[in-house]
Amino acid sequence: MTRTAEDEKTEDGAEPRRALSGLEYMRQLLSGEREASGMARLMNMRLVEVEEGRAVFAVAPDERHYNGLGIAHGGLAATLLDSALGCAINTAMPAGRVFTTLEMKINYVRPMRRETGEVVCEARVLHAGSRVATAEGRVVDAAGKLYAHGTATCMLFRAR
Repeated sequence: MTRTAEDEKTEDGAEPRRALSGLEYMRQLLSGEREASGMARLMNMRLVEVEEGRAVFAVAPDERHYNGLGIAHGGLAATLLDSALGCAINTAMPAGRVFTTLEMKINYVRPMRRETGEVVCEARVLHAGSRVATAEGRVVDAAGKLYAHGTATCMLFRAR
């Protein structure tokens, strides 16, 4: 695959995020008003649902995601969880308030392959306080079979 400088360009979401609540910003991402992050495009993930305290991402594992064992690298599930967990927390943030991940815990239950088909990661906020937020998420296939699950703890702060 050939990559160009155009492939690397992505909009800077920092300035709009200062003015918008996390939920407003996430709804703009969902509607296509804002472009997906470079990481989401690279991994071929997409935001498919968002509401206050909840975010859902989807991806169809394929050979681009494989490790040397012929299965999707654990980083695919980790990135899917990190994105969904962080975005769920983002939906609970008022304008000017942002977060960063402090800790993640992931449990891998079974391998993903191209034959798995599309998987979704649904994440929900468990707690959003003044300094810390936590969320949990699950990666499942269309039949509801679990592939990975995890939690995140994020530090909350004022955007600069």
